[in-house]
Amino acid sequence: MNWIEWIGVVSGIAAVYLLYLNNIWTWPIGFINIGCFMILFWHQKLYGDFVVQIIFLVTGIFGWYNWGNQITNNPQKLLLKTLIFWILATILFIPVATYYLKNFTDCIYPIAEATILIISIIGQFLTSMRKIENWYWWIVADLLMLIVYLMKGLYPTAAYSLIILIIGILGLLKWRKLTIIAKF
Repeated sequence: MNWIEWIGVVSGIAAVYLLYLNNIWTWPIGFINIGCFMILFWHQKLYGDFVVQIIFLVTGIFGWYNWGNQITNNPQKLLLKTLIFWILATILFIPVATYYLKNFTDCIYPIAEATILIISIIGQFLTSMRKIENWYWWIVADLLMLIVYLMKGLYPTAAYSLIILIIGILGLLKWRKLTIIAKF
């Protein structure tokens, strides 16, 4: 399992770095990361993270298509009402996911896993739409993942979370410079 974790870590760092660069190759490199982490998280009984990987695969295909067909390569900013919608959706879906993980799985950290699950799903969707706000969701998710992976003893994956947390902060700063006002 260790080599799968390492391939997932390296491909994940590469994918997030390409996202930082606003480069469309973030998507196919990310698919390698997704496959490795699906295997890892299933075996570690991190079911929230496993489900996130499935959603990442679907939204990644959409993101790759969307990024390839956008008129502009610059990230866009969400309108205030759309931002409020995504914040409320995050807050409302975390208890639902927590309930499911607590009652229908043997998940070890259901609250943390549910929070990571919902934040990551919304972060991935915002990434696929090339919205700058994706970085806020990723920064929170990466911080929570770092804590969970340290508690599970997944040290390479925890180091990965720390690295992508740092890249996320830098990505937010970089994308702010590229942002244009959205009409979404």
